[in-house]
Amino acid sequence: MEFYKYFSTNQIEQIHEATLSVMETAGLVFTYKPARDLFARAGCKIDGQRVFFPKELVEEQIKKAPSQFTLYARNPEKDVVIGDDHIAFMPCYGAPFVNDMDKGRRQGTLEDFSNFAKLAYESPYIDITGGMMTEPNDIPVANRNAERIYSAMIHSDKPFMGAGTSAEDARETIEMTSMVFGSREQMAEKPPFVSILTSLTPLGFDDKMCGAIMEYAKAGMPQLISSLAIAGATAPVTMEGTLVVQNAEILAGITLSQLVREGTPVVFAGSSSVTAMRYGTLSIGAPEMAVNTAATAQMGRFYNLPVRGGGALTDSKTIDSQAAYESMMSMMMATMSGINFVLHSAGILEGYITASYEKFIIDTEICGMCKRIKRGEEITAEKLAVDVIKKVGPGGEYLTNIHTFKHFKQELYAPIMEERDNFTSWESKGSLTMEQRANARYKEILKNYKEPDMDDAVRKDLDAYINSIRNA
Repeated sequence: MEFYKYFSTNQIEQIHEATLSVMETAGLVFTYKPARDLFARAGCKIDGQRVFFPKELVEEQIKKAPSQFTLYARNPEKDVVIGDDHIAFMPCYGAPFVNDMDKGRRQGTLEDFSNFAKLAYESPYIDITGGMMTEPNDIPVANRNAERIYSAMIHSDKPFMGAGTSAEDARETIEMTSMVFGSREQMAEKPPFVSILTSLTPLGFDDKMCGAIMEYAKAGMPQLISSLAIAGATAPVTMEGTLVVQNAEILAGITLSQLVREGTPVVFAGSSSVTAMRYGTLSIGAPEMAVNTAATAQMGRFYNLPVRGGGALTDSKTIDSQAAYESMMSMMMATMSGINFVLHSAGILEGYITASYEKFIIDTEICGMCKRIKRGEEITAEKLAVDVIKKVGPGGEYLTNIHTFKHFKQELYAPIMEERDNFTSWESKGSLTMEQRANARYKEILKNYKEPDMDDAVRKDLDAYINSIRNA
């Protein structure tokens, strides 16, 4: 399908040139000394913790990252290609709270995290699971990364997200994953997970993010190099100025990854949005967030890199009309503009603060719709159906035509959650709202969930590792 373009080619080039000017003259702060030392050896000027990037170095390094890569699942049928014309959906990430219609809003737990891993595994439209779908607040902070990786690998056979928290957690993630997927060398050839590492806006990276970027790059593990600049707060209030800040941070992180290991797979990951000026808060349901998604997609293609943006994003505190229209706006823009990796595709409420069980189910329906739209069409004589149209003629019907029976399953998206029956039938089934149906649906999925098979010896080693963490 043709991608939607928000900016012209000339405007994209202007943003690129402005970005390189900022990187070379204003520079970025890197608090992590090993990163500064590496930049210095590559020819960057260093002043204290500030690094100034020569234009030629940045353009040279970003060309070394691949334009496409594959995440290899435990089940080969669920491998995921990142890049080109592909789109991959990943659920909620980073929410400290969870919400459902029965218990309301509360702190997330390890059980909640595992439940979301199961729901992501069972959804035909979610491609990648794991990550920090909700913070497991009921266990010690030191144990959380290991528990999340363990849960992601045993409750799903899809690719997953690794730690995006520190160098130590990155090393732990690689160690645990190697128990299931083989040596570091084997995983570098067939990476099973991707992690997200973020800048410290404006124009900085801290020790934890730099350390993790370098650890993953040494191992050849894919990374989302991400920026969340907030227009009017941590970036200029204009969309163009915010893009320059976002762009500079992402390109600096990508440059670091390539200096560590040439060819490290990266995703150009923009998630910038705006300040709700009336309240001084981050707004992710704003139309400007969708604008940033479209522009981020264009910048990623300009650099010939896979690109991340969008999601089922909303500022709403509950599952209501605001949540619905903001989420679909964001997801449609990601789909139509050519985003490859959509984080926060299911479950997010409250500007990343809360993960909702019911919204998770509703959002996966949005994912299914967007995948149908993304699929595009292939014009053939069979699909044009000229002979069928002539045969049926004026005033005829197609419902009982063999052409309909032959093609409808492939041509028409079949929703799982939507109510498309007539009013009388809907009323006879209890007049349930979408939220009520989603509540029942997530419970049904968890009740009938069956853990995917794992080699007994591998599972034994993995269990021994997590038990050593729990008992330490």
